Amino acid sequence: MLNPVGFSIKEHLQNFVIVSVFYITAYSLTLGFVAPLQQMLFSNVITELSLLFLPHGVRVLVVYFFGWRGVLYLIPSAYLMKILSSQAGIPLDPWSPLFNIIACYVGFQLVKFALPERFSGAQLPKWRDFGLVALCGSIFNSAGMTLLHQNELDLFIALGYVIGDMAGFFVCFFILIYAFRFARLLAKVDDA
Repeated sequence: MLNPVGFSIKEHLQNFVIVSVFYITAYSLTLGFVAPLQQMLFSNVITELSLLFLPHGVRVLVVYFFGWRGVLYLIPSAYLMKILSSQAGIPLDPWSPLFNIIACYVGFQLVKFALPERFSGAQLPKWRDFGLVALCGSIFNSAGMTLLHQNELDLFIALGYVIGDMAGFFVCFFILIYAFRFARLLAKVDDA
């Protein structure tokens, strides 16, 4: 049975679980591996700023594949990870998870509006188009996070957010590319 939006409840639940698993995994890697390594190598970087923020890549892909529903799928895991990261000593504003997700969605919509030919049709956009969405979302995100954490727009800190978001996006994107290549390779081996 389909609901008015076109997805069954089972499909919504499956999408929610998949998105949550990927977001929590990306955030956990950032919190448990990247953040301690960053503090060892760059002790003068503020704790709210990650120079390799993997969840941004997940947000970009979720917003592309699920649109506004992706925002709803991301909210619970984003707040869960906010709670866990605040317990790890990383202070975050309670509005930041919601703002992060909405900034990414707005960035996607602006790029889609500006370049409709690249986001229409059955074929996936090129990686550069995804990168443009990630950059646009990251610019909105960095401005908002700088204002939330610093109470003013500090361009140096905003640039740090953009660098971390974009580095995280590219790492997630390349992991996904090689995962698909590996899956195709396994499918060819099974067919043989």
